[in-house]
Amino acid sequence: MEYFLNILKACGIESRGRSYEFFINEKDRDFAENFLEDYGISKGKRFVAICPGGNWDPKRWPKESFASLSDALMDKYGVSVMICGAAKDVALGEAMRKLMKHAPILACGRTSLSGLAALFARSDLVVANDTGPMHLAVAMKAKVIALFGPTSPKITGPYGDGDYKVISNNDTCDIPCYDFTCKDNRCMAAITVEEVLREAEKMLDIKGKI
Repeated sequence: MEYFLNILKACGIESRGRSYEFFINEKDRDFAENFLEDYGISKGKRFVAICPGGNWDPKRWPKESFASLSDALMDKYGVSVMICGAAKDVALGEAMRKLMKHAPILACGRTSLSGLAALFARSDLVVANDTGPMHLAVAMKAKVIALFGPTSPKITGPYGDGDYKVISNNDTCDIPCYDFTCKDNRCMAAITVEEVLREAEKMLDIKGKI
C-alpha cells in the first residue's frame, strides 16, 4: 500500500489516511443474516470466525491448534464457531471439524467475497493466519487476531485503524522466510492455544459479557 501511495505522492496527490475499506450492500448483509439464522445465530448471539487457510502451508497455524481453540471457545463460553475460507479450503475445514468435539459451522466455499465480508462485519471476532481474509476482516472493522510465523507483520500485517492483535513468536528464523518447502513449521507451532485464547477473551470481553 505504501508503495502505491508513494507513487501518488510523486504525482502530487497526498493520501488522507492509511486505513483500507471494503464496501458491501444490503444484499450482502441480508445474505449474512440469513446464513447465520440458518444455524440459529440470531442477532445478539455471538460467533467467532476462524480462517485456518493460507496460500502456502508454512503460513498456517496447525489445524489441531485451531480445533483446540475452537473447542475451548465453544466449551467455556458458548460462542458459535464458523470456519471460513475459499472452496480450496473445504478439505481443511472438514479435517478441522473431525478434530473437534463440538460441531462448527463450515462456510468454506459457500460465500462470495462480499458475503464473507458481511459475515466478518457481523462477527464478534476473527482469528486468521496471514491471509487475504484477515485483511478483509480488518477492512470491515471486525476484531481480529492475526497469527504470523514465517512472514513479517511489518510487511504484510494488518494496517491502519482497527481493533486487531498480531501474535508472532518467531525468534529462531529470519523473517520474512519464503521457504515454501519447510516441514518444521516451528514458527507457527510456537504460538500456543493458551495465548490465543487469552487474547480472544480480552477482545470478546468474556468476563463482562458472557
